[in-house]
Amino acid sequence: MNEIVRRIIEHYKDPKLELEYKNPFELLIALVLSARCLDKTTNKITKEFFKRFKTPCDIAQSSIKEINELISSCSMHNAKAKNIFELSNILCKKFNNTVIDNLEELTKLPGVGEKTANILLAFGFGIPAVGVDTHVARVCKRLGISKNENPKEVEEAIKAICDRKYWINFFSGLILHGRYVCTAKIAHCDSCFLNDICIKNI
Repeated sequence: MNEIVRRIIEHYKDPKLELEYKNPFELLIALVLSARCLDKTTNKITKEFFKRFKTPCDIAQSSIKEINELISSCSMHNAKAKNIFELSNILCKKFNNTVIDNLEELTKLPGVGEKTANILLAFGFGIPAVGVDTHVARVCKRLGISKNENPKEVEEAIKAICDRKYWINFFSGLILHGRYVCTAKIAHCDSCFLNDICIKNI
């Protein structure tokens, strides 16, 4: 096993997302809302949001205006409200009011890119996938796993060094490492358990 992979999955045992959700539908909405929005803020919004909406069809029967009012404290709420309304209509009418577990179909939904789809597959359905957010991309570049921070290239670089069964643990561990240790502003190298094998590409 690659040494970086081994240390990450041993240090971050069974890592969880910091978003709060009970099912794939709630996770999908939370992920759409979380773009450029702190998880703490997203969790406050979804707490109230899911009191009103339980399923995609519930949202489809509402309006963009009502959704917008509920998520107004979130960044880019106008665009997100429109995307949530439209994707919920698709899930309600085309997929029998359920969230699909297919990458190709998920990325056709408004506001859902590969990162969101892969994180949903991993944590909503337990399907091995690699979600590349800004933390994962930054840490991989600094560690020398990838040459740059292009999400697709980072995803392929991770898959090249990590067995499929560890994909979820590894990328979610990288998220936490990037959020709390190898941060965007400061890389806390002195306290990092990867310090002795990191190329420090900062």
